Amino acid sequence: MPTQAQQFELPTWSALPARPDPDFDRLAAVLADRLGVSRALVVLVSKGGQVFPGAVGLAEPWNTRRSMPLSHSLSQEVVVTGDLLLLSDAREHPRLRSSIAVREQGVVAYAGAPLVDVQGRPIGVLVAGDEQPHDWTSAEIGVLVELADECSRLLQAQALGLAEREARAAAERDEAAARKAAAAAQRAFEEAEAEADRARVVARLSSGLLSARSLADVLRMVDRLVRSPLGAAATVLAVTEAGSTVVRAWNTSSYPWYPEPSATLCLEDAHPLATAVRERRLVAVTTREEGEELFPIARELPDAGHETSLAVPVLLGQSASTGALMVSWAGRRDLDQPVRTVVADLARHIGHGLDRVLLAAARERLTNP
Repeated sequence: MPTQAQQFELPTWSALPARPDPDFDRLAAVLADRLGVSRALVVLVSKGGQVFPGAVGLAEPWNTRRSMPLSHSLSQEVVVTGDLLLLSDAREHPRLRSSIAVREQGVVAYAGAPLVDVQGRPIGVLVAGDEQPHDWTSAEIGVLVELADECSRLLQAQALGLAEREARAAAERDEAAARKAAAAAQRAFEEAEAEADRARVVARLSSGLLSARSLADVLRMVDRLVRSPLGAAATVLAVTEAGSTVVRAWNTSSYPWYPEPSATLCLEDAHPLATAVRERRLVAVTTREEGEELFPIARELPDAGHETSLAVPVLLGQSASTGALMVSWAGRRDLDQPVRTVVADLARHIGHGLDRVLLAAARERLTNP
């Protein structure tokens, strides 16, 4: 039995997969020929079992599988000790004769030399075997050791190549993950910048509307602080009095804005402005064809020549009036959720400003009939 100092732990996994390798098959064939034996194996042993990248004379189904459980292994003895194992007749060995390899696989003569990795640790065995007793000569042992050294060098080269490929694959995975993370960070940054831009647009309009004293002031602010920042071709503000079926609408880029509206609509019209006022919901027009069906009823307002429009309700808290804001773009615009949200936010602040100026106008009419 080997002493504790001579023992090695079995590798956790095999250095190569369980499949034939031409180089190791060639070495096994050379060994079998030079020693005149019926079986030669390149065996890699691990805690999970043993694999045979090189084999001559290996019975089925093992030759096809190129793997075998440790319960069938004599080679683990060599890997644990790191020493040659020479058996003229394994059936006479007091401990190994009960091995499945001896009892069921017909292993009689066995000669195994350790195969080592780049750190010199045993990871496998070059095996010569026969079904008849065989007294191993010093010359045969020399051949076994010589070929085991060659096999170890080849094994180390292949294992290092595999490790290099795995290291590169790991680096490529990490690089791809880093690129993905960088792209995600860039998108998050761009989204944060876009959100900040939208917040600044809303804040500027809210601040500007605080100084509005008339509907004309509100319309001027809408044109300067809504249409231009959104890159829109036109903005329209609509108002209807409580109980009225008439919707008055002002194209904010048309001067003078007040007191006469740019156009009037019926509250029951299909125009997006009338729908937004009547149903108090957002109305999107995303194609020119759709717009051509809706806009001709109010030619003074942005018409079907504009590709994309978005109408949102303008809710007034104190005034008896209700309203809507429509933003139109000359080309196709993606009316995604951020766009809809910012236009709705702008409409909410316009509602505050419009509420104040309409209340002030009503109070002026009462005090100065």
